[in-house]
Amino acid sequence: MTINLPVYMRLWSALLLSASLVSCTSSPSNDSHSHTALSTASASPSPTKPTDVKAPPTASHSPAVSQAPTVVDPPDPDVTPPATAPSHSPEQSSSAVEAATAHPPSSQEEPEEDVIKPTFLTKSPSLAHLKLGNTDKEVVHRYGLPVETYPLPGDDETIEIWEYDGMSVGLNERDKVVYIEINSGMADTGIDSLDYGMKGSQAAEALGIPGDVKTNVLSLEVTGGWLKLDLDPDTQKVISLKLLHR
Repeated sequence: MTINLPVYMRLWSALLLSASLVSCTSSPSNDSHSHTALSTASASPSPTKPTDVKAPPTASHSPAVSQAPTVVDPPDPDVTPPATAPSHSPEQSSSAVEAATAHPPSSQEEPEEDVIKPTFLTKSPSLAHLKLGNTDKEVVHRYGLPVETYPLPGDDETIEIWEYDGMSVGLNERDKVVYIEINSGMADTGIDSLDYGMKGSQAAEALGIPGDVKTNVLSLEVTGGWLKLDLDPDTQKVISLKLLHR
């Protein structure tokens, strides 16, 4: 068999050309896929190593145990709590027993002794437990400080009046008592059978002076002065008693 070489060469060249065309045709597709892959790879961020972040410590809590609240009953106001006896040491108890044995308490209080008032004496007159000539210190010692004081001008001298409950006392410039007056039942006369509010006839009898139903003043001369009793014009009862310095 005779082979025509030029024809054979042309066929072989055509086959190579065809194969080249086929490879060229498929190459763009591969390049497109490669470019897409590269674009995707460049677009997607490269995975980075996560930064170590310390989580806040979580406090470990043991499961809460629920407890029922304690209910306390309020105290009953009508119930009185029992009194607890105080504890005493043996020495204190022994001392208390000895004291009780030595001085047993009396079941009854001793009656107070009646104060015996003196009778009125003309030679040593007194009224409200004070005498003419007493000092201001003696008055304060007996009755304390006065509630009120004020001057009372007189013909010869000014008298300072000290006011007390139910009575008043006059002191001269030498701080001597020259005037005593009782004008209320709150003050004690200090004289037996002589009181504020009594009948004038009884007062005259107690003083030993004649009583006059028509007079409103009973007077008695005493050593160093006068004793005067003013009577109510309607009831004829004593409404004031005065001891005056002459």
